[in-house]
Amino acid sequence: MSSINRPLAGPVLAFDLAEQIASMRAEDPYSRSGRVGRTLAKSGRFRLTLTVMKSGNEIGTHHADSPMTLQVVEGGLRFRTDGQEYTLGAGQVLFFGPGEAHDIRADQDSALLITVSAIGDDYRPGETASA
Repeated sequence: MSSINRPLAGPVLAFDLAEQIASMRAEDPYSRSGRVGRTLAKSGRFRLTLTVMKSGNEIGTHHADSPMTLQVVEGGLRFRTDGQEYTLGAGQVLFFGPGEAHDIRADQDSALLITVSAIGDDYRPGETASA
C-alpha cells in the first residue's frame, strides 16, 4: 500500500506488523532486491520504518545524523559499527547515537523496525528547547 493511500501521521496510528511484513514480502521490489522498506509513521524528524530483508541481504554503511534504534521483529541480523559487531535476534533492540557509521546484514529472512528521531525528543524547527 503506498503512502498516498494511508496516513503517516495522526494522534494515534496502529499497525499489525505481521500483516505489514507479509504484504511487503509479496511486493516485486522484495523479490528483485531482497529488501523493501515502508515508512509507517512520520512527524517532523521522527520516522518509524519497517524493513524486510532476505537472508544474506546487506544495507551498506550509513552515517546517521540523529539517534536511531533497530528493533528486530523477525529473524536475525548483524550490525557493525566502529569495528564492533552486534548480533541481534527477534525481540532485541539496539540504540546508537548520531554520527555512527554502520552496516546491517540479515543472517536469515528478517524484519526490523528502524526508528529515527531528532536529537532531543522536543525537536521543533525554529524553536529552542526549554528545561
